[in-house]
Amino acid sequence: MKYAEEMLGIIEELETTSLTNAVPLMKKIERETRQEIGIVSEAFFSNPTITERLIIIGQKYNDNDKILEEVIRTVTTISERFGVKTQVVYDFLISHIESKNNKIKFEIASCVPLLPQFDHYDKKWEYILSIPKIPPKKYSIDIFQRVIKRRIAEVPSDLKENMITIIENFINTKNLHSVVREYYEEIIEQLRSIDNSR
Repeated sequence: MKYAEEMLGIIEELETTSLTNAVPLMKKIERETRQEIGIVSEAFFSNPTITERLIIIGQKYNDNDKILEEVIRTVTTISERFGVKTQVVYDFLISHIESKNNKIKFEIASCVPLLPQFDHYDKKWEYILSIPKIPPKKYSIDIFQRVIKRRIAEVPSDLKENMITIIENFINTKNLHSVVREYYEEIIEQLRSIDNSR
């Protein structure tokens, strides 16, 4: 109970606070979402109402990249770790998908393609193909391969070669551990062998 009160106290302060105070408060919440999951934190963060309140805070600071970054990082962590994959989460992240801020772009790329609502995104494949270009590229290629692996059976046949080229360029220009290299080569093999010409 004490945990929930403390967290709600911070959220309430964020809802009413001035700009100067918002970043450290948001960082506090973001750190909490990454702690080891316990019964109390799970009960608190898996409640979609909490995420919705954080999103409203994010919308309040829409023009402040520093705070927005923290809110988006917090929301994506809650979505992944606590299973909050609501339409509200999706809409909020999609509204920032074309952000000029690379940290925001990276956070969104790590979460949005794994949300069920992304299936209906009209620029779905265009977006997936753009993921490896998001800095830091050594991490965004990892997101790219995770998304491809999860959606391998749906990859349009006219995009397969493009995807294979992206992965091949990566493994040929990086000094990868053999296990990592094999993992990427396996994805290339799957892309080549799966028939999704339907």
